[in-house]
Amino acid sequence: MKNQLPRPFSTLISPLMLAGVILVLTPIFAVMTLDRMEKLKSHITDQQLAKGISLIRTFEAGTRTGMMTMHWGIRRIQDLLQETSLQPDVVYIMIVSGNGTILAHSDPARVGQFLAAVPDIGDSEETARQVFHRYQETDKEKVFEVYKRFTPMESRFYGGPMRMHGMHRMKGWEGLDREKETGFERDVFHKDGALIVVGLSMDQADQAQARLLRHAVGQGILFFVMGCVGVISLMIFAAYRSTKARLTSARALSEKLKKEVETTRHLAAVGKLAAGVAHEIRNPLSSIKGFATYFEKRYIDHPDDVETAQIMVQEVERINRSITQLLEFAKPMAVEKKPVDIQAMISHSLKLVARDLEKKSITAQVDIRSARSRFYTDPDRMNQILLNLYMNSLAAMEEGGTLTVTVTDLLPDNGLEIRVTDDGCGMDEDLLSDIFDPYFTTRPDGTGLGLSIVHRLVENLGGEIQAKSAKNAGTTFFIHLFGPKKDSSHET
Repeated sequence: MKNQLPRPFSTLISPLMLAGVILVLTPIFAVMTLDRMEKLKSHITDQQLAKGISLIRTFEAGTRTGMMTMHWGIRRIQDLLQETSLQPDVVYIMIVSGNGTILAHSDPARVGQFLAAVPDIGDSEETARQVFHRYQETDKEKVFEVYKRFTPMESRFYGGPMRMHGMHRMKGWEGLDREKETGFERDVFHKDGALIVVGLSMDQADQAQARLLRHAVGQGILFFVMGCVGVISLMIFAAYRSTKARLTSARALSEKLKKEVETTRHLAAVGKLAAGVAHEIRNPLSSIKGFATYFEKRYIDHPDDVETAQIMVQEVERINRSITQLLEFAKPMAVEKKPVDIQAMISHSLKLVARDLEKKSITAQVDIRSARSRFYTDPDRMNQILLNLYMNSLAAMEEGGTLTVTVTDLLPDNGLEIRVTDDGCGMDEDLLSDIFDPYFTTRPDGTGLGLSIVHRLVENLGGEIQAKSAKNAGTTFFIHLFGPKKDSSHET
């Protein structure tokens, strides 16, 4: 029984099972982590884009206000651009013409230079108000650029561009020193295609992204470990319950084996005793029976003596029958199963008690309802079982009774049920639990071994036997025999 003991937890889960758990959980949490990283990246992009849009709109609003109220020129716009670029995370702000010339820049030294990578936003009206973004690499750092068409004179209140000559008349623009007007005003206000570009530093964004990335990856790893631990815990719990169930079954089997060993020892002792007793008793019994038969024939003219001799013969036969049953009960009961014809088996068993049935005018009825004609069992043991049940029923019935044998199928167990029913005296229900015990009998002339032998034989065949009875209402014995899952003897 050592192999039935519970194994340590380290051996409850096989490496292949652990690999399967990791293989299933890894892609799930990898996809979850990547999705979270994409969302974080999108969130940072949205933040940078919102910051760039806010700076552009603020600059355009300031430029529009200054040009309308204080007649700003290029110098003041350049100063405003430089002041705006002093805000945190702003790398540069510049205004670029359509051909790539830098018209204004937060770094005055860059004014007038040519911008190689000019953003292309198209010439359609739909793109005039749209804001775009891109990532640029400089010599020092990575920059997030936000750019759009530069429209400082376009106002929501006027529904479109504000015309400069009207503003000249409203605000005295005619007096503006024309010498201050440079190519900037001409390019910005009299030509299309100028862009405003804001470059934002990605240092803090990258740091935040790295921090959030570490957090996301950490959470992913934590959830992955928790998932693995949860699944493995469930598997260990299931393995523990299975091991516990096997241990309980092993203990029950151990107890059953112990009882069987004790029973075997007891039967071996009884067998030796019975064999010795049978040898010592049967020899004088044979002599007694012989002398009784002799006196029966010698004093045939004396009825009283003949009756006495007959009684002696009957008692000798009863003693001999008790010894035979004791020997049968004590010896091992081997089982040899083979396909048996059900109809022939029942008919043969009834022929063995035909004379006894005739003496008591008992009618035997056979009702075979099984869909099969053959069953896999031991014919000799079944004959012994049925014969003992018939004899038990005959002893319980008066003259003119009925003995019924019924055969039906047990579904879905692929088994067979044999019922032996009599209409005899029956017995109380409180006695039913003891009728299969050795040496238990309710008859003065009974040995108490017949039903015990039947019980052992049915168990050796792998079946079950039960009894149902009531006082003065007869008795029915139910024999349940179980066949293989696919009965090769079943005729289709």
